[in-house]
Amino acid sequence: MIPEQNLSEPRRKRIVINLDQAQKKGIPRRGRRWPRVPAVLGVIVAAMVVLAVAGAYLWWAHYKTTPAYSLALLVDAAQRDDMATVDQQVDTDKIVNDLAAQVAEKAVSRYGAVLSSSARSRVEALVNSLLPGVKQSVRDEFAKRVQEISHKSEHKPFVVVAISLPYFVNITTEGETAKILASPRDRLFELSMERYGERWKVTAIKDDTIVQRIVDELIRDLPAIGQLK
Repeated sequence: MIPEQNLSEPRRKRIVINLDQAQKKGIPRRGRRWPRVPAVLGVIVAAMVVLAVAGAYLWWAHYKTTPAYSLALLVDAAQRDDMATVDQQVDTDKIVNDLAAQVAEKAVSRYGAVLSSSARSRVEALVNSLLPGVKQSVRDEFAKRVQEISHKSEHKPFVVVAISLPYFVNITTEGETAKILASPRDRLFELSMERYGERWKVTAIKDDTIVQRIVDELIRDLPAIGQLK
């Protein structure tokens, strides 16, 4: 027999929560916000890349107006034996004129201390008149010395040469002029540069090796010591 239900006992009520309706009412599900995080990071990374590219472009545009960049053009051309470009980066006439005093002093020293003041003046005048004839030798010797400035960067792309060059030489700029000091192969080499528009040109050099070779070339055209008395 089925026992009779006690009508005096209260019925138990069941509580049912509809999760779908709860989500619709504003109860967020975990994990739905996470897809936004990569998107935000992507925007930040993209902005940083754009700023880095813009900064690099502005820096390179400015760097192209510095003596270091013009010197890099010169070094790169010398390494490739591109003498046409070398000529564009130097003022040979100014270099020769500046070398006159150095070469004359070296040539006079070949005669020793026996020269009179008049003989000395004669030698100096002869040197000044002969120097224009050795422009080709000056250019060739100069190109060789320039090659030595960054021999460690030889056969490297131009961008690498341009960026690394300031680490091989000491460059000081004052207004429209600049001085470059280098010690390739432990021999001091000094260049003077002047601004020419957006570029710089070498206008003077101080180098004992170049001066000595020029004197050696000129000495055969200078009078013997007996002819100076």
